[in-house]
Amino acid sequence: MVGLVIGLLAMLVILKVAILFEARRKSTVGVTDAQQNVAIAVSLMLRELRMAGHGLGAIDSLGCLVTHDLGTALGALSLVPVTIMDGGDGAPDEIRIFSGASKQSTSATSLLTAHAASDTSMQIESTLGIQPGDRLMLYEPGKPCSLIKATAITTGSYRVDHTSMPLVTPTGAGVADSVANPVALDYAAGTHVINLGSLRLVRYGIDSNNDLQASRFSLASSNWQTAAMSSGIVNLQAQYGFDHRAGLQTSPQVTFWSSSMIDADGNGTAGDNNDLKRLIAIRFAVVARSSERSDQGCNAPQPQWSAGNPTTGQLHMTDIAMSRYESCS
Repeated sequence: MVGLVIGLLAMLVILKVAILFEARRKSTVGVTDAQQNVAIAVSLMLRELRMAGHGLGAIDSLGCLVTHDLGTALGALSLVPVTIMDGGDGAPDEIRIFSGASKQSTSATSLLTAHAASDTSMQIESTLGIQPGDRLMLYEPGKPCSLIKATAITTGSYRVDHTSMPLVTPTGAGVADSVANPVALDYAAGTHVINLGSLRLVRYGIDSNNDLQASRFSLASSNWQTAAMSSGIVNLQAQYGFDHRAGLQTSPQVTFWSSSMIDADGNGTAGDNNDLKRLIAIRFAVVARSSERSDQGCNAPQPQWSAGNPTTGQLHMTDIAMSRYESCS
């Protein structure tokens, strides 16, 4: 009987040790998985962010409203390399990245002759690098940009045939006019023609299942194609970095961090071309949560990141909201 009791006690001790070991193992594995998920999320976003703005043409065209015929799923399109959709109140942000995707990187060419709104071909200085199917953008200062599709390139004639010009609401038109009487735009000789290739529009956000979603706009379907890239991601915060100093600067540096577009040049308009010229950096923070409950209990500190103060734009440690995960269950 004594031996049986001793044996039972030994089994209880062994079982207790096994349970504690398994709990610690799951906790450790969960933390490791969370770290790997963050590493994957950051590497994916860094790769795309480094390509932001590539192939979008002359810097003076940044901020141009782009009229297109790519459908309502794309919505309004502006020539902005990176757009941050602030989630507000600590909710996850969304980042959209815009770049060109032509097979051959070339500088913008120009219209040799004026291009009427009804024209379906244009004479340009060079057709180098342009292929049928490429998306071409016409940029003339003071006008919205127009996005068209090259359908044929006549060898030796510097002529590009293209789809019809997209329609745009006339400036100052009323609601009825904007619906019933949209117009296509004329462009003068010398207008820049920028080859954007197949376009590259990517957006990153977090869904309700805590998956980092990467959505890519498909020209074939005129819709967003979404795929989960990393799991266990519970928050994404991002900010713009501007050179906020007065006057022309020969050595750009970030002096103001903001979650939204600001009037960086002080001309009274936020987000215009001069502000985009002063946008020189993006910073972001990704927070991942382990799928396993810690065996040490709920003692994790509030996550923080170095973010810009809304008033001064200077970096300081800021809490990242985790209100959705207050429970330890």
